[in-house]
Amino acid sequence: MRKILERQLKNLHQDFANMGFDVASAIQNAIDAFESNDKELAQKVIGNDQNINEQEIYLERKAAQVIALQQPVASDLRILITILKASSDLERIGDHAVSVARAGLRIKEEKKNALIEEAISDMSKHAYEMLEQIIHAYVENDEQLARDVALSDRKTDEYLKKIRKEAFRSMQNDPDFIGSGTEYIVVASHIERIGDYVTNVAEWIVYTNTGRITELG
Repeated sequence: MRKILERQLKNLHQDFANMGFDVASAIQNAIDAFESNDKELAQKVIGNDQNINEQEIYLERKAAQVIALQQPVASDLRILITILKASSDLERIGDHAVSVARAGLRIKEEKKNALIEEAISDMSKHAYEMLEQIIHAYVENDEQLARDVALSDRKTDEYLKKIRKEAFRSMQNDPDFIGSGTEYIVVASHIERIGDYVTNVAEWIVYTNTGRITELG
């Protein structure tokens, strides 16, 4: 029985990591589409969201089956709960990647703002790195790295403040910029939420190791 459980946990562990890599790819593609106004790439992000949703459903179903059939001990149960909860956070990150891709399509080329675009690019790179690091922390069960990643989310919040400030300033100076300025704020807000969900995953990694729910945000 123990060998069966260990094999199932190993498979779930790998499936979760694969989902994380797919979500990271969705973020990268969404930002690339936003920066280059690549409609085809944006549609690819939107279309691939169903695959990410299906991965979450699969992980939830398989984890629930293991809990029901294998009666795991406390440490194994924490791993399964982490997969259940953190896969939901990954799915929501994928949703925000879709929203970034869609918002980028609505910004008119002639109403783009170079300063805001640069800040969003830097912000998105940071959020992408956070996700990459948290998947690595999950694979290696590195609690300290998870805590460090959560702490770095403060930088994401600072980017959001900077982008909002510049967008509002530009909208006040140019009423025709209101539409684009609003979309920029929407994009930055979605990226900020990605950082929040990465922090949630970090909290579940800590839970796996300690058995305690710890607020890291």
